[in-house]
Amino acid sequence: MATDLYFTGDFQNAAFGHKGLRILGAGESSAGSEKFLAIQVVADAQVDFTSAASAGDTTITNLELEAGFIIYGNLTSITVDSGKIVAYLQ
Repeated sequence: MATDLYFTGDFQNAAFGHKGLRILGAGESSAGSEKFLAIQVVADAQVDFTSAASAGDTTITNLELEAGFIIYGNLTSITVDSGKIVAYLQ
C-alpha cells in the first residue's frame, strides 16, 4: 500500500527507489492500487497516466517522452503504449 511523503526520510527513500519500482514495456500497465512518484524513460516511450494532483492536468494520454527523460508527480494508472519505462513507487 502506498504511503504519503510527508516526511523527509520517506521522500528520500522513495527518491532512491527504496519503495520499489515497476519496469513496464509496450502494452503493459501498472496494478490498479499502486501510486508512483516518478517515471524514468528507458527507451523512447508513449505513455498514458493519471495524476492525483489537486490542480493542473490530471489525465494524460499519448504523451511522447524521449529516453532519459524523468517526469515527477503523484501518478497512478500508468499504461505504456510503446517503449519502456521505470516507474518508481511511492
